[in-house]
Amino acid sequence: MIRLLSVLISIVLISACSTKVKDDAEQVEVEKTPLDGIWVGSFDIRGRGPYDFYAIHVGERSTAVSHKAKAMCVGQVKQNEDYYYAKYNLYALDGSPFDYARLTGEINNGQIQSHFTTLNGGDTGRMQLSYSDLYEKSSSLELLEGQWGFTDRDGLVFDVTIESGAISGADSDDCKYAGNVSLINPQYNAYNIVLKISNCDSVNGEYEGLSYIDDIESMYLRVDVGNESYGFHYDFKKNQGS
Repeated sequence: MIRLLSVLISIVLISACSTKVKDDAEQVEVEKTPLDGIWVGSFDIRGRGPYDFYAIHVGERSTAVSHKAKAMCVGQVKQNEDYYYAKYNLYALDGSPFDYARLTGEINNGQIQSHFTTLNGGDTGRMQLSYSDLYEKSSSLELLEGQWGFTDRDGLVFDVTIESGAISGADSDDCKYAGNVSLINPQYNAYNIVLKISNCDSVNGEYEGLSYIDDIESMYLRVDVGNESYGFHYDFKKNQGS
């Protein structure tokens, strides 16, 4: 009887400890670094410009877009105290990669001041970015539920639906879209996204990137995705009533 009682007590204690470890693990959230965020600003190329620049940094990952320069970036960012470093693959907007860029500079009080060099083209320039409080908005899959539309600069129309994080849809050329969007940290306005394109000739494939809601009231979802062959930027607007 004493031995049986000891075994039962041991089982209860082990179960209680396991539950506590699980509960504690569920409460752990990824700590935000000073580089994490939505960054907005401009850059010049050999004194020409300015060109707009919208970037999102999450855990050393980064995507960015410049509408005026017709370019998109996917790469990595790092920080060592006040020192800022980034390396990007450069894509023609909604097109193929054409170069690499290396940026070095400083980050202070929500401002990034940096210089860049493109490795193949040899272009140089300066970039100034400011941290956007938009990143402080919370994220949730419920916010993304519904139908979204986007028309690109060539008149191609995209219609997608997001349901419980699952993406499905098509464009006016009958290319098919599927994939998923997931939370990174519900305290902040950033999402992981994986997009699979099919029925679209050379563009077929899987693309990964980052997204965020640019306007909580009007509900614009900014999406940057890329792979080794192409990079795409989408400015989805949520359909009214969805």
